[in-house]
Amino acid sequence: MTQEKKPISEINSHIEDYLDYYSGLSEPGFAVLLKGQWGCGKTWFIKKYCEKLKEEKKKYLYVSLYGMTSTTEIGDEFFLQLHPIRASRQWKIAGQILKGVLKATVKTDFNSDGKDDGTVSLQIPDINLPKSFKEADKSILIFDDLERCQMDIGNILGYINYFVEHLEMKVVVIANEDKLLEEIIYKDIKEKLIGKTFEVHFDLHGALQDFISKIEGSNSELGQFFSENTSLIEKIYQKADCRNLRILKQIIFDFKRIFEHLPEKTKDKPELLQDILRIMIVFSIEIKLGHLPPQDIGKLREAYLYYLNEGKRYYGKTSNDKDQDQLYLDESTKDYSQKFKLLKEIIDKYSLDLLIYKILPDLIWWQTFFDQGIIDNQELNQSIFNSKYFQDENTPSWVKLWHYLSLDDDAFENLLRQVEAECRDRKFIDIGVIKHITGLFLQYSHDGIYPKSKEEILDDAKLYVDWLIQDNKLSIHPRAHNLTSLIRSDKGGYKALGFMGKELQEFKDFCSYIQEARQLAFQESIPDLSAELLQIMKDNVKQFKRMICLNDSSDAGNDSDAGNDLDEIYLETPILQNLQANKFLDTFLSMKFEAQSTCMAGIQERYQFDNSNHKLLEELDWLKDIQNRLKQEIDSRKGKPSGLRLKLLNENYLKIAIDNLEKTKANKERME
Repeated sequence: MTQEKKPISEINSHIEDYLDYYSGLSEPGFAVLLKGQWGCGKTWFIKKYCEKLKEEKKKYLYVSLYGMTSTTEIGDEFFLQLHPIRASRQWKIAGQILKGVLKATVKTDFNSDGKDDGTVSLQIPDINLPKSFKEADKSILIFDDLERCQMDIGNILGYINYFVEHLEMKVVVIANEDKLLEEIIYKDIKEKLIGKTFEVHFDLHGALQDFISKIEGSNSELGQFFSENTSLIEKIYQKADCRNLRILKQIIFDFKRIFEHLPEKTKDKPELLQDILRIMIVFSIEIKLGHLPPQDIGKLREAYLYYLNEGKRYYGKTSNDKDQDQLYLDESTKDYSQKFKLLKEIIDKYSLDLLIYKILPDLIWWQTFFDQGIIDNQELNQSIFNSKYFQDENTPSWVKLWHYLSLDDDAFENLLRQVEAECRDRKFIDIGVIKHITGLFLQYSHDGIYPKSKEEILDDAKLYVDWLIQDNKLSIHPRAHNLTSLIRSDKGGYKALGFMGKELQEFKDFCSYIQEARQLAFQESIPDLSAELLQIMKDNVKQFKRMICLNDSSDAGNDSDAGNDLDEIYLETPILQNLQANKFLDTFLSMKFEAQSTCMAGIQERYQFDNSNHKLLEELDWLKDIQNRLKQEIDSRKGKPSGLRLKLLNENYLKIAIDNLEKTKANKERME
């Protein structure tokens, strides 16, 4: 007994039944229209039906009219589908040449078997489909995306009618009819052309099962996870009131991409994977529906706090009570209010209130993913291993405290006292971690679960920074820490965790204090740093070059020191003028020619860009002084190879650097 085959789509099974009936008719004399909103699954349904036709060895041709501007393009697509050589680029080019030259019908042996493979008309609209195709009782033509065709609607419908009326063929047309009903000619021709109309209903479950089955073929582990979480996906889709299968397909592919970057240890933690999937579905849907610009993802927590405080921002202080948050509305706040209202609607729709602090990975990671398509592996791993799913005895106390909304009262109190004690003992020397702890304390104070005032917390934090600087434990280089962490820290996070309390004025004051303290310490340390830089130039000229100019992958080469935290730290900091000219030149002249070339190449590359040159104009006089001293040395070595080498280095590198800075200076003076 043959097992009855499962329908393509339960909800659209009546359409499938009718198409089975229609495809078996002989010369029906009318076309069938499948209509529905964009993204509802019309194309998915008809392509699944085409797979069924292929399995049953029935003949069909499918063409998407999206963007097509002439019947010739449609004929070309049919031509390519009808012949086995259609995948050959050479034949496609040859076919275009032939069609441009020949004006008659030709017989062609496309597969070199000595037999005529069909008669092809090279003049459209005279369609010469193979006789075997036209005479088959169950052959069918499918025209998709009618409303997206660039041809006049009357012309394209007349073209399709040619197949139905003159060639007596079976035709299925697929369209978002709402986009066509305004055309009077469409209504007139439809009455003659279309004999049966069906609306394709959105079939989330059926399409999801189909997409998952394709994933399972390439990754059974991921396919199983999707199969076990179909209800989660469907529930979020229902909350979003989203009826678009294109978004669903993109979600499946995007999650597959993220899944392949996850550490192996995460694959056996289904709740963690569900957290990532849940947030990705929400963001994907809201972005695709136009409700959430990707660059606003990082503002979700701020929007939540904004409304948590009765719809008013709390960034300032009143003059009457310095511990009382100022509640005020100004013009800029009104702009925030409108934007935050939309973001708060998203939070409410998906009940993200408590999740907003626990989103995994953090908001900035998701913002980068959706806005730029970048998967930051380092931040992804850090975010996962700092999450509640990997909490153990080795997890830092402050990280556990960051997840305070998941803690019971006793655990919170114990961790709070532990972190306070670690701060008093100056256990932490990573300024990013200290910013985290300060933000946590400020947020707790603001929420009324910590007795210290925000002013006291800020004072303690400033004293901590002072201690770091005095004990030489805080890097004072302008571009300290690696670039990725620096960029993310500026956006509101560090170690893949967002800063708590970053919207509070006290936290912003603390960040400003860190910068000011660093700058002051840097200025005071310039003599020592200059001497250090000169020594680096002598000992490791490649490192010297990487410290003063923009690097690319070619800079690294085989240098084992490449890519350390010192790279580019003086990229936009005018420090060279602090190098004593005579000591610089003595060191330079003591180096071998290859090292001299690397040094001068670094100096020349330092001044390539006008934007950064504006910050380096203080070095212009120093460069000229070096050049004058170098010219004296060249003159003293005239007629010697060493003199020639120095001359070439001056002309090919130093002179160009000076010229670039001179241009920047002249442009600046003109602007002033």
